Amino acid sequence: MSGTLPIIDAYAHVGLPRFQSVGHYEGVMQRSGIGQAVLCSFDSSPDFAPIHEAFSADPQRFRGIGVPLGNDRAEMEAAARAQLEAGFSALRLTESDLTERPWLLELPAQYRRIAVVVGAVSSETCARILVDSLDRYPELTVIGGHFAGMGSPALLSSGPAAALFAHPRFNVVFSRHGGFEPSALKAWSEAVLARTGWSRLLWGSEAPVMFWRNETMATAIGWIDWLAPSAKERDEFFSSNTQRLFFSEPLVVAPLHLPFDPAERARPIPAGLWANGLPFDQELAGRLVADWLAAGGGGRLGDHLQTVLARALPPLPTKKL
Repeated sequence: MSGTLPIIDAYAHVGLPRFQSVGHYEGVMQRSGIGQAVLCSFDSSPDFAPIHEAFSADPQRFRGIGVPLGNDRAEMEAAARAQLEAGFSALRLTESDLTERPWLLELPAQYRRIAVVVGAVSSETCARILVDSLDRYPELTVIGGHFAGMGSPALLSSGPAAALFAHPRFNVVFSRHGGFEPSALKAWSEAVLARTGWSRLLWGSEAPVMFWRNETMATAIGWIDWLAPSAKERDEFFSSNTQRLFFSEPLVVAPLHLPFDPAERARPIPAGLWANGLPFDQELAGRLVADWLAAGGGGRLGDHLQTVLARALPPLPTKKL
């Protein structure tokens, strides 16, 4: 059970060939009771156009997160500005972006947008950079992706991480629920909640990556039950916090004019299907998810893979005694 308000997915990956199409994700939304979604691009599959088309056509339903791409600072800055000026609500930054290119945080601040940061957000280095940037740029909002990278609960008792998680413009999206060791994740999420309260926590599916781990949307939604949130807290977590951060102001949309073909600046990253057990070529991973969703998206992705393999592989020869 989510809450009394429709679910808003604060972190769903869209973009071919690695991920799902917007149309396929709309099917996921319909089947799972998700009313609105924030669609996130990715460095190795920067398929910006469908995300831009989605929030341009239906800004009440969709918002977008872009990524910085380019061979040097001038290219990266130009591409990031192009996305923000076209209506993307945030930039997805990595731990490497913070340590090697901290100037990227200036851009969402200038446009009154959001930096969604993935990686070891609670590490001393990253936390210090983010606290300094939040203090320097009063228009900047930061969201720590995937439980803000998780870590030891002791990090939140003092020091840069404690200051970051206490900052009123720092938020955490609980996504990648099945990607961490369960007991460690529960201890960490409990410590995060004690530091942020429910008003700065968001729910994100990380679809279709969650399907690569053979998870279901129902398990991702139900994961939070162990913290026993009240009805009001559920509404904050699953809906109103993301509504406030991404959907509360009218979206100003403009044409997307990138300074280069984003496919030429993509950074190849293998698709880690089955939790380190079977690293797929990302296009093959995208085709598998697309085939599963086109067939209705029932059951688990692993079950569908068995169907695909059974269809494609020749039968074993009958052993003669």
